[in-house]
Amino acid sequence: MAAFVRSLVLALMVSRFINIMASDDDPYDAICSPIWGYFPDCAEYLGGLSHHLPKKCCHSIRKLNEIAKKTKKGPKVVCFCIEAFMVPQDFHLKPSRIKKLPKKCHTDILFPISETMNCSFDER
Repeated sequence: MAAFVRSLVLALMVSRFINIMASDDDPYDAICSPIWGYFPDCAEYLGGLSHHLPKKCCHSIRKLNEIAKKTKKGPKVVCFCIEAFMVPQDFHLKPSRIKKLPKKCHTDILFPISETMNCSFDER
């Protein structure tokens, strides 16, 4: 039952994401592929699987920020792509690591990031 619910949530999330993407006229793969290429550089640290923050992670956060700046909905798109990466793996991030990341990388994070990566927030 849990697997069915998780699949249903993911299907609804992807459907919502496609609607967002359609309004920006950007193909899904063209946006998520780079994000999926950068986020794993930080995933082990943010998930608490590694105590060491890889230098590559800070570079990747800057690249994800660049993607987030490209369109009005960029931050939400980055969030949805990260969420789509994490949900099938039932992967959770550590709030304390998320909070430390901007200081450790000497940069702001321009996209939403949280323990469970729930990107279903209101558009404003």
